[in-house]
Amino acid sequence: MSTMFAWDETKRLATLKKHGIDFIDAVEIFADTYLKLPGKGDAERRYIAIGMLGGAHIAVVYTVRNGMIRLITARRARRDERKDFRALYSGGNPADEGQD
Repeated sequence: MSTMFAWDETKRLATLKKHGIDFIDAVEIFADTYLKLPGKGDAERRYIAIGMLGGAHIAVVYTVRNGMIRLITARRARRDERKDFRALYSGGNPADEGQD
């Protein structure tokens, strides 16, 4: 993967403890199909990437700084985010809605 990533190590450890997702693993979603959504942020533009990691939908909040993707947090994707991802990339089968 040629894309460069950055993060704050303290934030990586806090996210790992709180959500059980390591930034080191989370960057893998950028190598596959993912849904890019606008995020919230006053100081700089943020985005949310929804993708698959180890068979589960995750959400990675990030910004682009100095040409690198800077991870802010990673968590399990919310139901509406999973639904949007499925609708776009897997035909949006409503029967899948409660899974994960």
